[in-house]
Amino acid sequence: MVIGLPRTRILRRRGAAGKPIRRRIVAVQDCKPGNWLSESPQTGLVLRGWAPDGNTSQPLITSWHVFAQDGSPFVRVARRSRCTGRSHARIGRSGHGERRPGSPRAGRRRFWRRGPGTGGAAWRRKTDISPLSSPPRGRYCRAAFQRRQGRQLMTANTDVATGGPSTDEVAQRAAMLQTILDNIPCAVSLVDNEQQLVACNEEFKRLLDFPPELFTCGLPSLETLFRYNAARGEYGPGDPDEVVANLLARTLQPAPHSFERRRHDGTVLLVQGQPLPQGGFVTTYTDITARKRDEERLQLADKVFENSPEAIVITDLGHRIVSVNPAYTAITGVAAAAAQGTCFRPGSDDGEGEGDAGGPDSCTVWAIVGAHGSWSGETTGMRCDGQRYPRTLMINGVRDPETREITHFIAIFSDITARKRAEADIQHLAYHDTLTGLANRFSLTARLQLSVAEARRNGQRLAVMFLDLDRFKHINDSLGHPVGDELLKQVARRLRDAVRETDTVARLGGDEFVVVLQGIGGAHDVTHVAAKLLARLSAPYCVDTTELHTTPSIGISLFPDDSADPAALMRNADTAMYHAKAAGRAKFQFYTDEMNRAATARLDIERKLRGAAARGEFELWYQPQFDSRQGHLTGLEALVRWRHPEDGLIAPPRFIPLAEETGVIVEIGTWVLREACRQARQWLDAGLPQLRISVNLSVRQLREKCLVETVSAALAASDLRPGLLELEITESAVMDNPDEAVALLQALKDLGVRIAIDDFGTGHSSLSYLKLFPLDHLKIDRSFVSDIEHDANDAMIVAAAVSLAHNLGLSVIAEGVESAVQVARLRELGCDELQGFHFSRPVTADVVENSLRTVWRTA
Repeated sequence: MVIGLPRTRILRRRGAAGKPIRRRIVAVQDCKPGNWLSESPQTGLVLRGWAPDGNTSQPLITSWHVFAQDGSPFVRVARRSRCTGRSHARIGRSGHGERRPGSPRAGRRRFWRRGPGTGGAAWRRKTDISPLSSPPRGRYCRAAFQRRQGRQLMTANTDVATGGPSTDEVAQRAAMLQTILDNIPCAVSLVDNEQQLVACNEEFKRLLDFPPELFTCGLPSLETLFRYNAARGEYGPGDPDEVVANLLARTLQPAPHSFERRRHDGTVLLVQGQPLPQGGFVTTYTDITARKRDEERLQLADKVFENSPEAIVITDLGHRIVSVNPAYTAITGVAAAAAQGTCFRPGSDDGEGEGDAGGPDSCTVWAIVGAHGSWSGETTGMRCDGQRYPRTLMINGVRDPETREITHFIAIFSDITARKRAEADIQHLAYHDTLTGLANRFSLTARLQLSVAEARRNGQRLAVMFLDLDRFKHINDSLGHPVGDELLKQVARRLRDAVRETDTVARLGGDEFVVVLQGIGGAHDVTHVAAKLLARLSAPYCVDTTELHTTPSIGISLFPDDSADPAALMRNADTAMYHAKAAGRAKFQFYTDEMNRAATARLDIERKLRGAAARGEFELWYQPQFDSRQGHLTGLEALVRWRHPEDGLIAPPRFIPLAEETGVIVEIGTWVLREACRQARQWLDAGLPQLRISVNLSVRQLREKCLVETVSAALAASDLRPGLLELEITESAVMDNPDEAVALLQALKDLGVRIAIDDFGTGHSSLSYLKLFPLDHLKIDRSFVSDIEHDANDAMIVAAAVSLAHNLGLSVIAEGVESAVQVARLRELGCDELQGFHFSRPVTADVVENSLRTVWRTA
């Protein structure tokens, strides 16, 4: 059992190597003769004893240094100058064998002196004796010998002179010192000049997060602490051995120091150290994490205050400005020094306090803040030059954290001039056309509803004029969109200048415009305005030194004559505009019920047309083509017919233009191509002679990039020889883009099919391109054939076309032949083949098959 004051320094002296030796006091009980002390670098000092069999027993107690006493008159504790290797002290009743003071060889000897009485005190004196027998110098350490129930006990205290404090007093002082250390709010460590930790408090272990294992065998060395910290990264990156070596080298020359250290867990410590007179140093560690966090928060608040894009104003309870940030100066133009001490006016008032700029005045705002503690809204501020600006403002009271009383006011506001301007722009864009600045469709709908309501209330009439520019698409596509946009701007300016300010002018999109005329007297007033618009918009336009010409087609509907509903008025005017275009363009047309019926029928056909091919409602009829000289059958032209289950057979002029316009013609054309090839294959399989099958291709089909693949697939599906298929293409279709047409026709020609130009003479052909097209036939339009026997010009045109075709190596087919006179005349002019009602009307496939067997003669 160990009692007493372990880890208490009692003596310091210099050994043979000039290094200090530590001694510690430990009390040992039950010491018996034959016990001895042994020491090694691994175990320290060990109190050992003899076993009955003579072998060395297990250690009785372990400590750094142990003094033992068995009650004999003299006890010698013999030690080497350095406690290294193996050294021991024998404990027994024999004499001490030490030399007496004054002996020439008794330098720095230790002596025990028995005090008076049994169990009295024994004094050990460390004596310094010189060869000249100078008076001894030294310090004393007192040991008390006692007997308790047959056991022998020795206790020892440190560094006491004769008449010094008692053992209890020293223990009390040590306990008090340790209590003081443990209750200091910061961590404390004491290191001696041998880099050994000799004292610390519990806060030191907790704050620096040292595990209890480091302190199980006593206080560790400074090197141990350094190495543990380096291993867990407390000192940052680097080789741990090198880091520890550098730190130990710095502690050999301690100096006052104070620095901040951030641990890996984010804790910030203020480390302050002070060297001690005897060597070593004492260090305190203070946790300043909260203080650093507060400092950083204050610094961040200062940065936010200084760099905030919004103006921040702090006032006292009297509304006088205490502080402003740079944004306040940037917005108002008032310097911070000039603003301090002045009264802050949050409302929309001037220096006199009059709220004449919109929003509440300052008195109202401060009254609300006083009642509720805060206010936010939009007001009007004033810059230093007197210019007003809109702003958003928020004011809050700043309360004391303890009393909850308002001590200051903070106002935050920002200049929203740019936002107001953007809102105005967005508002304008929402109701106006971005290109022309006219009212857009949304604005037109709202204005037209208001105009109709006002006209109904006042018993007035109203007109809606729907305008569309003729040939604008051609101008836009050929000259480019910038030119088209400039043309639309000029049209918009002319429209605004031609009507009253109370009238509405809007652009719906593209080249469509609407004019709403209010307060008109009747149709004659509208006629006058329409004629004026027609004249002004038909005048030439100059765009980038280019003179452009376009005319409007105008449709007109009247309130309440045509309808009392705004949407119906727009729809009726649109219908009338399409009739004006159909009537020849550059015209204006009033809406009638007949127009509505035609428009309704058109919509009905469009609805029924979609999906008709999928439902199997189309049929192919065929019109024969004959050789003009021999009279035998040369081919058949496939013509599509629509047999609706309710409306019956619908003529091609009723649905073909609509199919072209809506794009349904592509689906219909693909069906016609496949059905014609299939029927031709069926006739061949039935033993009928080989005949050329002609199929018309629409303009929309020619624009399809997959046309060649579609034709190839139709031939492959029917296993029809490509030479039996002839594709008819209108002259205007190939001349819209002749370069692409040459490539497309050549690709079709490479499939082996035949190519024919349909309606030749009705369009505009370029002979330079015509010779490049891989053609087989020219078809002369029926308009030149119908009067060929009466009109010499038609005859000359046909003769020229025939001559041109033959010179290009092409054969000529004339369509629309209806009389024998026309047959004779066309035969004289050199036409190779003829087609028309004179020979046969278009007939069904069954009739073709019967006629091939009984009537028509083939080559």
